[in-house]
Amino acid sequence: MLNVDKVVSLLNDICRDFLTTMHQFKRMRIGELFPEISKGDCMILMTIQHVSEKRGGRLTVSELAEQLHAQPSAVSRSLKNLEERGYIERTINKTDRRNTYVALTGGGMTEVQMIQETLDEFTRAVISRMNEEDVRQLLDYLNELYRIAEEEIEIRSNKDRKEL
Repeated sequence: MLNVDKVVSLLNDICRDFLTTMHQFKRMRIGELFPEISKGDCMILMTIQHVSEKRGGRLTVSELAEQLHAQPSAVSRSLKNLEERGYIERTINKTDRRNTYVALTGGGMTEVQMIQETLDEFTRAVISRMNEEDVRQLLDYLNELYRIAEEEIEIRSNKDRKEL
């Protein structure tokens, strides 16, 4: 016979272990790979590069903030620092002065390339210490977990909308 209390306890233990494991990745000191630039500035530079490449054009501060899931004011403060370091340039839209465009400079592109090379080398070093089959299985599990989590968010989001 199934002991419901044991099942609930086991599920609670698994959930706690899962959250603890995921939190370890959040706490990882990846920023130590880039002592000259903050983790936030790295993310901003890489996002500008990625989105600009994808869209084939310029990016507004508001669009950048949306991509980063951050407040525009916080992004603007970081952009000021990046502009002072010569990594980005901002230009105001002449037809709509409310929009400011952001683009990487040559120095910013070089910095992004160095960041990407460092991350690629770090990732290769970490993954090379694992069995290839285990890595592929882990990726499959993580992709499945992501799909299920997205599904669950959608279900809960729709449920909340219906209750309003």
